Amino acid sequence: MGETSLPTLEQIASEVILLSPDDSASRLHLEKMLRELALADSTPESVKEMAWQALVVVQGLLQAKDMESSLNQLNSLLEKMMKAEVSGSPVVVKAEEPPSPPPAAPAPCAEEAMVSEFLHKQESLLQEFESSCMTLEAGDLSALAAVKRQIHSWKGEAGILGFHDLTEALHGVENALEEIQSPQPQPTGDALLLLKDQLAHYFQARLKGETFAIETASCLEKLEHVSAQTVEKETEAESPAVDIPLETAPPAESASAEPMAAPGPLAKIEPRIFIMPAVVDVDLMQEFLTESAEHFQQAETALMSLETDPSDTESVNVVFRAFHTVKGVAGFVGISCVTEVAHKAETFFDRFRRGTLVMRGVFTDLAFEALDMLKVLLGGLNAALAAGQMTLPAGYTDLIHRLENPDALEKAAPAAGTPVKEKVGEILVREGKASPQEVEQALEKQASGDFRPVGEILVEQQAAKPVDVAHAIRAQQPGAAREGEHEGMVKVNTSRLDNLINMVGELVIAQSMVSQDPYIQEGNNQRLLRNVTQLNKITRSLQELALSMRMVSVRATFQKMARLVRDLARKSQKEILFETEGEDTELDRNMVEAIADPLVHMVRNAADHGVELPDDRERSGKPRQGRILLRAAHEGGSVIITLTDNGRGLNRQKILAKAVERGLVEPNSQLTDAEIHNLIFMPGFSTADKVTDVSGRGVGMDVVRTNVEALRGTVEISSKEGEGSQFMVRLPLTLAIIDGMVIRVGTDRFILPTIAITETFRPREEDITTVQGQSELVMLRGDLIPLSRLGQLFGIRDAGAKLTDSILVVSESKGRRIALMVDELLGQQQVVIKSLGSIFGRVEGVSGGAILGDGRISLILDVEGLIRLSLN
Repeated sequence: MGETSLPTLEQIASEVILLSPDDSASRLHLEKMLRELALADSTPESVKEMAWQALVVVQGLLQAKDMESSLNQLNSLLEKMMKAEVSGSPVVVKAEEPPSPPPAAPAPCAEEAMVSEFLHKQESLLQEFESSCMTLEAGDLSALAAVKRQIHSWKGEAGILGFHDLTEALHGVENALEEIQSPQPQPTGDALLLLKDQLAHYFQARLKGETFAIETASCLEKLEHVSAQTVEKETEAESPAVDIPLETAPPAESASAEPMAAPGPLAKIEPRIFIMPAVVDVDLMQEFLTESAEHFQQAETALMSLETDPSDTESVNVVFRAFHTVKGVAGFVGISCVTEVAHKAETFFDRFRRGTLVMRGVFTDLAFEALDMLKVLLGGLNAALAAGQMTLPAGYTDLIHRLENPDALEKAAPAAGTPVKEKVGEILVREGKASPQEVEQALEKQASGDFRPVGEILVEQQAAKPVDVAHAIRAQQPGAAREGEHEGMVKVNTSRLDNLINMVGELVIAQSMVSQDPYIQEGNNQRLLRNVTQLNKITRSLQELALSMRMVSVRATFQKMARLVRDLARKSQKEILFETEGEDTELDRNMVEAIADPLVHMVRNAADHGVELPDDRERSGKPRQGRILLRAAHEGGSVIITLTDNGRGLNRQKILAKAVERGLVEPNSQLTDAEIHNLIFMPGFSTADKVTDVSGRGVGMDVVRTNVEALRGTVEISSKEGEGSQFMVRLPLTLAIIDGMVIRVGTDRFILPTIAITETFRPREEDITTVQGQSELVMLRGDLIPLSRLGQLFGIRDAGAKLTDSILVVSESKGRRIALMVDELLGQQQVVIKSLGSIFGRVEGVSGGAILGDGRISLILDVEGLIRLSLN
């Protein structure tokens, strides 16, 4: 290519034409080229400055409000760069040499908003990076590709924003990874996790406006050790994939390919054999096969669209990107025969993008042939992997030659005839490429709401081949332009989302007030009643939609626990298998953030106290490796998170003895297993023999219960000594809405969370007993339960006084039960929770308020607070 920058600028301009803002690969490639140009010593300062500006535009494309304006700005910068280069001294960019040291100061275009956005998005990226490292450490080498991509991405973005210390550090790690051809999963993953921890500290410090000297020496030392250990193995295994001609007769051309004009001498080209690489990442190859099938499907659809509209540049770009992506991944995996076909096809289609070739039917046929050849090659990879080699299909060399010389095909192609005004389905039936019944089914599907072209439906149903549909379209008069815009995504500030949900809550309250207004309920206007009913349905749907917008999966939180277990197992010299289920279960975003801390304490407790040392497990007849399972699932209107281990279980006698020692229970108390298990939630309670840096101070489980109950949830424990324990956390789906039972005491109404209610019943006189003439108890199936008169508790004068005329609502919190005396149960309903505000502060026994349909305010009761009030 020479050493001047003009070809590089032309390549950049070409990438801009091809650029799809939602295609991360194309954006990263463009960023890399611009960055190299901006960092080269020999680049004129004027070009450097414009290159940095172009980088910022590319970085902001996904968030751009006016995409067209951003692309125009990018094109304008490129034009100025080319003019500056032509008028000034030539710019030299050598790909072989590493970029020159970046300037000490941040690039002038690195705005504060851009830096802030970059830093705030790193938490989720670090979680994904940690997950990939853990997967790699577990033996899945395919995760290494994701790790390398993320490091490369970080390095590029850091260079753009002026974080040159980070760029330099990541550049060293990236180089060290490239030296490792046969990574050892455990030490490689270990090294990368050290890097992840350093990056987390670095980004946190930057967010606070502080500096942090990122240290990668430990990571590099481990990676260099891995590289040194595998040098000899790599040398032995090194056998480049080569094509070896065989002395065999030339086979016939594939029957599926249409005869194409080609130079005569190539007719006797013999098939060749492709030798598989000595080391192949099998998992990555399987993932590559799956992704390639999707790319081929998109390319076939785009090629059929090009038959209808040859000027459709987006379809040309879709086909080009398919070949470009397959080429890149195949090269990474080491399948050079696939790389060769995809590269030639990519170069061939690049001529249409540049305008040096005009799209015609003969070229579409050649593109279909290239796709078919790639399908055949990829389809034979699994067999080739087992055999160590693959015979290249007949026509392979001929196809390569025709892709390299499309002009010869254009000259040999016959002139296009007059288009026939037949429909695509009719042409396919006439030519015997599809049956009338299959075409009829496609037309019925189209009539039922599928707006895709008939040809595309037939290809999807495998009723016709893509190349046959393309021929039919070519024979038909050009029809309507292709439809199909991809669904996009918009980033929304979380404060706006919270405000939307609050306003929807207000709308629900207003709608309830309207629908329960006496003038409407008692009126005879049927039309008004129908409209109010329709309003109810729309409001409920809007409420559910708004709440779903704030729902996120627990996957990221669960992934953090995997790293925690891994580190604890290493520190305590235990063997622990950590598994998760139901990571896609969704919770309110605020609840997912709040549950993270309790989960950390629960997982620590399971790994440190629960799972035994390998030798101890072996002596007990257990496998040396312990198991911890973290699971999430929906159950009714709640989310259940369970943590199960197969460790030693809770020691009932030890817990009871410690509780007696601390004066928490009487020495001769007869407690149930559940009551004994709940003792571990007491503040400062611990059965650990010694305090370590992991646990032993008795604060962990207290934090678990406090935080879970703050989320209106409950924690239950089941354990069997010697077999393991299970902690079950039950949480509501959202903090914004509560399912409650509306109860009446006198003329006042309260809301009792249904999650706290166990049962209701009407008492009899003989069931009531008193203690010292004051405290009342009620007998329920042999158990005495404290009784609380809500009328007396809240000073309600017109509350009912006779127990036998009232209803008792048995509620439970922290393993303790109480029977609340109420006058009437008015029904269950969902209410929007409202805070009491700073004027009232914290009211014992009350957790908030809600506005009912008639506009009156009802207090939401807190069962734990009511139990404390009753005891006092």
